[in-house]
Amino acid sequence: MTANAAKADPLPDTPPGRRRCHEMAVVVTNVIMTLAREKAQNGVVSLDDIGRIAALVGGGGMLLDSAYGKQEELCRKDHHQPQGNIGARSNPFQRLLVRPFEHLLAGECAVFQRAYLSNYFEFLEHAFGKRLEPFERHCRAIVQALMVVHGNGVTWDHFYSDQRTVKTLHGALKVVTHFLAGHEGQRIWHACLVRPTVAMPQPSVTQVDQIRQALLDTAHGLAAAER
Repeated sequence: MTANAAKADPLPDTPPGRRRCHEMAVVVTNVIMTLAREKAQNGVVSLDDIGRIAALVGGGGMLLDSAYGKQEELCRKDHHQPQGNIGARSNPFQRLLVRPFEHLLAGECAVFQRAYLSNYFEFLEHAFGKRLEPFERHCRAIVQALMVVHGNGVTWDHFYSDQRTVKTLHGALKVVTHFLAGHEGQRIWHACLVRPTVAMPQPSVTQVDQIRQALLDTAHGLAAAER
C-alpha cells in the first residue's frame, strides 16, 4: 500500500447520529479513492485497476488491519454496554409512576406526549403530599442496592423487574387510586392534566382518561397478583 493511501486510513471520530460501522466504510472508501487517483490517467481508471485495488483492500495489510482491529474493539465495547443505564440525576420514583402508561408515550403518534409529564408530576405532588419524599428515597435506595450487584451497569430493566420495585409501585398506586376516588382528587387530576404546557397545546380529556385508566388497570392487576 502506498504512503498516500496509508494517510487515508486513520479511524475517524463518530459524528452524532452515525454508527461506528459507517466509520469503517469511510476508512475503506478513502483508501480506495486514494489508490484510484494514483492509478488514474486523465481522470480515468480501468476496470482491471479497480479490481486490483479491491483485491488489495480486501486483503487488508498491516495498516488496514490496524484500523479493522481498532474498529472491532470499539464495536465490541458498544454492543456490550448495557442499554438504558440509570443516570445519577434520574428520579426513579417518577420513572416508576410513568411505567404503567409508558407505552402511550411511544412513537410519533403517541397518545400522550412526554411534554405533558411535568403536569402529571405536579399531580403526584398533590396526591402524595408528605409521603412523596419517603417514596422517592425508597426508590433511590433500591437503585443503590442494585448497583452493589450490577455496578454502573444497572439499568431501568433491573429496577423495574426487582420485587422491591414491584411492591413499591403497588403501594404507590394505592395512594393514587385512593386520591382519584375522591372529588378533590378528580378535580386536581383534571386541573393538572388537562392544561397546556409551554411547548404543547391542551391535551384532550380522552387522552388524559387513557392515562388514568392505565394507572387503574395496573393497580388492579398488581392487587390481583397479590391474592
